[in-house]
Amino acid sequence: MKREEAIVAGLAGRWHTLRQRFGNALVAANAVALMLASWTPGTHMVRSGFLSGHLEHALCYAASGAFLLAVLAGRCAAWQVAASVSAYAGVLELGQLIAPGRHAGVDDFVFSAAGAVVGVLACAALRRRFARDGK
Repeated sequence: MKREEAIVAGLAGRWHTLRQRFGNALVAANAVALMLASWTPGTHMVRSGFLSGHLEHALCYAASGAFLLAVLAGRCAAWQVAASVSAYAGVLELGQLIAPGRHAGVDDFVFSAAGAVVGVLACAALRRRFARDGK
């Protein structure tokens, strides 16, 4: 069991170093990726083909919310990350009004915001679980 604990401690240390060194760049890269996915013209848009558009929104923003909380842990509270990602989803959805072949929808925003909140909550729960197990 000591070997697994050492591996986990080593991975946690490496993640902490990456967050410290590249945290802001990771946040910016995530924002750009979401923007490109949201504002790509409809003729060039790529879909999974097996998930509904709403589920794609929810999964994408859940992954972003979890990732951003993991990157910003200690700098921002979970509710701040969830609110920020949800607000950004709204901005990106409104931007689709001017993207050729795209349309903005309240339903898409709701699924995006819900996904962001679920992702942040899942990451927060995992962080609490590992923090409790580490003590």
